[in-house]
This record gives sequence, C-alpha cells and structure tokens, in this order.
Amino acid sequence: MCRFLERRRRLGRLKDKRKEDFAKEFAKSGNLYQSALSAGYSESYAKSQSYKLLENVGISERIKEVHAEIEKKLIERSELEPPMSDEELLSILYSVARRRPFQGRSMVSVTQKGKTNEKTTEYQYSPTTEEQLAAVDKLARIRGMYSDKLELEGNMDLKVVVDYGDDDENEAPTDN
Repeated sequence: MCRFLERRRRLGRLKDKRKEDFAKEFAKSGNLYQSALSAGYSESYAKSQSYKLLENVGISERIKEVHAEIEKKLIERSELEPPMSDEELLSILYSVARRRPFQGRSMVSVTQKGKTNEKTTEYQYSPTTEEQLAAVDKLARIRGMYSDKLELEGNMDLKVVVDYGDDDENEAPTDN
C-alpha cells in the first residue's frame, strides 16, 4: 500500500501520465493547444478535442492544485505576497477613489566589479484622476449601482409565412 501511495504522490493526483502532464503544463501556460501537444496528445486531438480535458473533473481539480502549489512556492521565495483579502482590496479601491497618497519603497541592487551596492528609495504616490475614476467605477459595479448588462423589452412576435407556390408555377413557361 505504501508503494501505491508513494507512486501516486510522485505522479501527482492523476493516474494517467498524459493527463497529469497536461494539467501541469496548462496550469503554467494557460494555453490549451500547446499543453495538449506537450503532454503527448496528437495534433488533431489538441486542435479539436482538447477542450474536453478541461471538462474532466479530475484534471480541473489537479490544475487548481498545481496553481496553489506554484503560488505557495512563490510566497515561500518571497516573490509573491499572500493573496489579498476582500477587505484589503476594497480598502485600496476606496483609497484610490479618494486620491489618498500611497507610501512606497524601492530597492535597487547595483553590481560593479564584483561589489554589490543596494540603494533604497522611499517615495509617495498619489493616484491620477483617471485612476480615481476607474476605482469609483469599480466600486459602483461592486455595489450594484449599474452593470454592463443590457435589458431590452419589446414585442418579439414573429410571423413566418411559407409559400410553396402553385403547381402551375412549376411548369415550364410557354411562349405566346
């Protein structure tokens, strides 16, 4: 039983190696066609049927797992911050909508002749009017004040008349 679990852990969650390879590649690239090709599927299948792979529940779950693994690794390497909470996201939108300045810090590493110098610069950033309007627009959509959905009302009655013609019309014309 231990060998089975170890083998499954090594292969990932999916038993089929091609499906596992597809899930990993699609999670990285997001390209359906290329992911199917690199996983070993034929070109004709990749062109016409690869969308069916995404409909497979096991594959779609594995793609989500791979995304989570990649995100976890990036967070551990400090290349990515943990996901933003809804409250934090709204707080930033409100700050931009009110044009509150942001504090920032940038660090630059310069290597010359084998010696590395790091320079830290602090700055203050104020949102532009365009950014303010975009934030207000997003907040209004979140609150449901409006949407891009267009609703039309009207009489949609349709009358179809099919005229198969008379039998006389099917006869060849005669010259008079």
